[in-house]
Amino acid sequence: MTIAPRPRTGKLIAVVGPSGAGKDTLIDAARMRLDGDARILFPRRIVTRPPSAAEDHDTLSDAAFARAEAEGGFSLSWHAHGLGYGLPLALRDMVRSGVHAVCNLSRSSIADARQNFPAVAVVLVTAPAEVIAARLAARGRESADLIRARLARRIDREDALGPDLIITNDGPVEAAIDRLVAYLRAELVDTAYPEAPRMPM
Repeated sequence: MTIAPRPRTGKLIAVVGPSGAGKDTLIDAARMRLDGDARILFPRRIVTRPPSAAEDHDTLSDAAFARAEAEGGFSLSWHAHGLGYGLPLALRDMVRSGVHAVCNLSRSSIADARQNFPAVAVVLVTAPAEVIAARLAARGRESADLIRARLARRIDREDALGPDLIITNDGPVEAAIDRLVAYLRAELVDTAYPEAPRMPM
């Protein structure tokens, strides 16, 4: 007789790392590979910047974001590089119901995430400094001084995270994607499909 797996509390799986490490590329690929699995979701962030091809996110003005933050309208929020970032309030209940959620988070938000969610796993995506510097320069969005400042900050933050998985994304991107997807699939073992309604995406 086959025994159905019992539902368990889900996790917020925080994908973190310096800009230029390739977090969004890995997350987007994992989303496509795991599409249709009700046990895992990839929620859109809420950001105080206009939509762009770089990320599929929802947008709020600075004033609307501040108001929602003051009223407890996010399951998690943080500020970085002059922007506000938030996760939908409904996400916390979805994780509590047994769903795993994969999100690109700031390293500075991990402590708050661990207070706001029942379980948090950290996946650190990184690369050698010279690789990150070249990727950031190729984007053309930041000055050389800002790139140097970002690289100087990253070491202390990474050491304090205690990541569950480290992906060094300095080779073929498919290899890094395979590592992330394998980790996520391992997290889904013995996780029942949740009966709770899915959060609108």
